[in-house]
Amino acid sequence: MAKLPQLTTWEKVIIGALGGLSAVCVKFLGQDYALLVEQGANLSADQWFAFKIGYFILTPILIFLGAVLAWVSDEPSRVKLLAIAIAAPAMITTWSGGVKTSETVSVASFSIISSAHAGEQGRNDEDDELKIIDPMKRTAMSWWGAGVSGVKMFFGYGKEIKSYYVVAGSFKDKSSALKHAQAINNRDSIYRAYVGSKARNGFYPVFLGEAVAFSLANTLKKTIVGQRIVHDAYLVSSEKIKPLYEF
Repeated sequence: MAKLPQLTTWEKVIIGALGGLSAVCVKFLGQDYALLVEQGANLSADQWFAFKIGYFILTPILIFLGAVLAWVSDEPSRVKLLAIAIAAPAMITTWSGGVKTSETVSVASFSIISSAHAGEQGRNDEDDELKIIDPMKRTAMSWWGAGVSGVKMFFGYGKEIKSYYVVAGSFKDKSSALKHAQAINNRDSIYRAYVGSKARNGFYPVFLGEAVAFSLANTLKKTIVGQRIVHDAYLVSSEKIKPLYEF
């Protein structure tokens, strides 16, 4: 059997780079494509941005890794060299699969009412106040912070679907908050309005339904706003909210 001629350095590098790119493509199709298709509407603007930054940073690194492995190899077969170039990046992308979080939100477990609404915000550790955050808008962050978040998301951290509450008003007086919640429920029991625990600013928030994924919470918000009882509503993250069901 004739001996295969040695590949040139550039041939090795190109084949290796293609191997690294192939590993990235397999990761995307096998691990992230389904997430984007099925839950893309429930990802916040920050998560979308981090997702793109993660791939932007790590794709060239994995391509470079594949190119280096091919370059140092004496394998004359293009097919075997490509397999070698894919191997190391593939080990990294395989390990980076899945959603790594201690608190994964299962959208399938939400009730019909929950599935109608959700937003983003929670109690801040320092001031214990509800801060309104629009998941559809990116928060202010440095490029370094965006890069760190992107790399973490590439490896599975930060992909979890967050849940939100719809706040239909807040009142200084608890009795006023209870009356407002009752008025909403009298109009339509599907809203399941209730009064949450008092924030440090002294106001009692009126929540609707349960904590749900962003797209559902946003739908509920749009449904309730503009009605005679509720003139405005906003979304808050459920991560640190532990409301009290009070009537």
